Amino acid sequence: MFELIENALREQFQNQVVAGGLILGIMGILIASLRNLPAKLWGYAKRAFIVTAVIDSRNELFNAYIAWLNELPYGRDSRLFTVIQDNKEGAEPDTTEGLPRLLYSPAPGFHLFWYGKRPMWIERDIAMNLQVIETVKISALFSSRRVLEEMLEDVMRRTYARLADHTMLYTIDRWGESWNLADSRPRRHIGSVILDGGTSERLLADIREFFQRRQWYADLGIPWRRGYLLYGPPGTGKTSFAYALAGELHLKLCALSLTNPKLNDQSIADLLQKTPPRSLILIEDIDAFFIDRDKQDSRIEVSFSGLLNALDGVAAQEGRIVFLTTNHLERLDRALIRPGRIDLAIELGNASREQLRTIFLRFFPESAELADEVAALYQEGSLSPASIQQSLLEADNAEDAARLIRQAMKA
Repeated sequence: MFELIENALREQFQNQVVAGGLILGIMGILIASLRNLPAKLWGYAKRAFIVTAVIDSRNELFNAYIAWLNELPYGRDSRLFTVIQDNKEGAEPDTTEGLPRLLYSPAPGFHLFWYGKRPMWIERDIAMNLQVIETVKISALFSSRRVLEEMLEDVMRRTYARLADHTMLYTIDRWGESWNLADSRPRRHIGSVILDGGTSERLLADIREFFQRRQWYADLGIPWRRGYLLYGPPGTGKTSFAYALAGELHLKLCALSLTNPKLNDQSIADLLQKTPPRSLILIEDIDAFFIDRDKQDSRIEVSFSGLLNALDGVAAQEGRIVFLTTNHLERLDRALIRPGRIDLAIELGNASREQLRTIFLRFFPESAELADEVAALYQEGSLSPASIQQSLLEADNAEDAARLIRQAMKA
């Protein structure tokens, strides 16, 4: 059989037309290969002599790197730059007229700069498809990969050093696909929220114990996550307390609103699987989204069962805590707050006499006698901490504060 095939091939090669066609085909392949050779050689040369790191705007490092770049002499003096208005909360105005501060940054394009006596360059590009994604390519000539790694590690160290005394606030991006660092606020001390009894100490101890018992959860085969419910009338400090807890424990705070039209059962499950490490997930006023199992807003695309699965389904992320708040405990379906989803429910009620006295002294620490007088006249639970604080904010002095609180008691 092999002899037949060999004879057939020999006969074909003896045909000048076939042999010529075969030679021409081989020559075409060689020419095409040689034509691409310069590009391939250039590609190999770039890999050998140029090291490049690529970051895009879906990565938290991107904003940190741009902020770092803006602080370099080149970033401040670049002749090709973009200008944006700084709308972040707490941004200081840079004019006596109180106008917003303007931020300047190297624009998309090619930029050459020096870093540690070493020439580097960046290529900044914006791609628009289903999302707007900005990309930065950082390159260095005759350098090792470790140089870029050290530079980027330095960027993150500087960024987190600036945020050491801040709580990082994450929200969902406009496409409902990932968490976005929306803001950073000065850490709020837990003592700034005055609660009755030992509520603060109890919750702090519980969360600290949770983070310390990872192996204990693993040994028992229990999912390592924790859920909390803060309930009570409006103005009792539920949201403020969640922020203060995040600040006290150096946790990232992820605020989740179910009215985001991009959220559905799949996307909310994905988001709660990839929250940043050591996060406190806050869902405020859960009764505004679902009463029993009925949606309360036409914008909500998440089903009640989808929410339950996202909170504690098989794929739910471990090592994170969830805080729900509500003004109306009685409106919540029992399945939402059953043990396993909510491990600890804390009622935050209207102010007690001791709370009122403590809040009063926070504003007017030299007026202990007047604080005692006001507290003695106060009926337990008649005012919310928020209404007491509002009266104190409006007062010019301790006597004025006492008068305003007495008026609020009679209202």
